[in-house]
Amino acid sequence: MKATQDRLLDLSLRLLRPDWPWPVRYGLAVVFTLAVAGVKLAIPAFGSPGPDLFLTIPVAASAVLAGFGPALIAIIGTTLIAAYFTPPAGFAISLNTNGLDVIGFFFEGVVVAILGAAVRAAFTRTAETLRHREQLEQERTALIATVNHELRNPLASLSGHLQLASRYAAREDMRERVPASIDEARRQVSRLVRLADDLQVISSRVADFRVEPEAFELVAATRAAARRVQALDPGRPITVNAPAASVMVRADPARLDQIFDNLLKNAIAYSSRGSAIELWAVAEADHAVIRVRDHGPGIGAADRERIFERFARGAAAADQPGMGIGLYVSRAIATRMDGRLFVETSSPDGSTFTVELPLAEWSDADGDGDRAVRGGDSIRMEDRSE
Repeated sequence: MKATQDRLLDLSLRLLRPDWPWPVRYGLAVVFTLAVAGVKLAIPAFGSPGPDLFLTIPVAASAVLAGFGPALIAIIGTTLIAAYFTPPAGFAISLNTNGLDVIGFFFEGVVVAILGAAVRAAFTRTAETLRHREQLEQERTALIATVNHELRNPLASLSGHLQLASRYAAREDMRERVPASIDEARRQVSRLVRLADDLQVISSRVADFRVEPEAFELVAATRAAARRVQALDPGRPITVNAPAASVMVRADPARLDQIFDNLLKNAIAYSSRGSAIELWAVAEADHAVIRVRDHGPGIGAADRERIFERFARGAAAADQPGMGIGLYVSRAIATRMDGRLFVETSSPDGSTFTVELPLAEWSDADGDGDRAVRGGDSIRMEDRSE
C-alpha cells in the first residue's frame, strides 16, 4: 500500500509540476486544442454543429496540468472551433450563426478553467504536503538513529571513566590517577551538553530559540576556544591572530562558544592529525570577523551552501561520525545574533569558515556612543596556546 501511495505521489508531482517553463505549459494547451479539433474533423460521431461538452476537454486538461493561463488559450481555441465548426462530410468550414451558443460555450469554458486550476492547486498543495511529511518522517528517523549513536559514545565513555575513578580512589597507590579520569568524565559531560544545545536549536525555528546578547571581548573568547581545542587534541598546533587592542562584540557568549566548538570540532575532524588550525578575530568596517581555517581536503563548490542545511553532510564527511547538524546550528545561531556564517574560501589545501557579528556600541561597554572597534592600530598577534 505504501509503495502504491509513493508511486501515485511521484506521478502527481511529475504531472502537476509547478516549475514547468511557460512554453511547455502553453504548448500543452495548443496541442490539446488541436487534438480535439482533429477528432471533431475525423470522427462523424462528434460532427454535429455547435458547441458541446467535448470541446471542454482541452480546457479542463490544460487547467489541471498547466494552469489557468494555458486554459485561457484552450478556451479561445475551442471557442473558434465552436464558432467555425468543420463538419466531417465534405470537409467544408461553415459559420455557426447561433451567437448565443458560442458566447455560452466561452463562459462555460471559463468556469471549467477556474475549476480545473483550483483542482491543480489543490493537488499540488496536497502532493507537496505529503512530500514534506515524508521528508520530516525521514529526518525524524535519521535524528533518532543519530542521536542514539551520538549519546551512546559519550555516555559509555563517561560511565567508564567514572568507574575507573572509583577504582583508583579505592587504591592508595593509584589515587593520583583520579583527577585525570574525572577530567575526562567532565569532557564527556560537556560533549553531552553541547549535543543537547544543538538539539534545542534544531528543534526550534530560527526566530524561536533564545539568545541573550551582551557586549563582551571577542579576542579573549577566541583564545578560550583555542584552549578548549588543545584540551581535546593536545598535539594540535593552534594559532590565534588578533589585534593588540580589544574587539567588543554584541552577541550571546554561550551561543558564540557553541559556534566556536562546532567549527573547531569540524576543523579537527576533517584535517590530518597534527595539521595546524588558525583562528582570526578582527574588526572590519562595522562588524567583527571570526575566521577558522583548517588544512583539510576542502569543500566542493556544490557543497558550500548545502552543508549548512539540516542533516546535510559534505563528501568529505562520509567516513566521519556525526549528525550533520553542527553547521546548521552554527548558522542559525549566527543569524539569530544578527550575524552570518559562510565558507569564505576552500581549496584542496583547506577551508576558511567566516563568522560576522555586529560590533558592540561603546555605550554597551563603557557608556559612550561609538562603535567599540579597536582603541588603536590593528596589529597581527600570534598566540600559540600551550
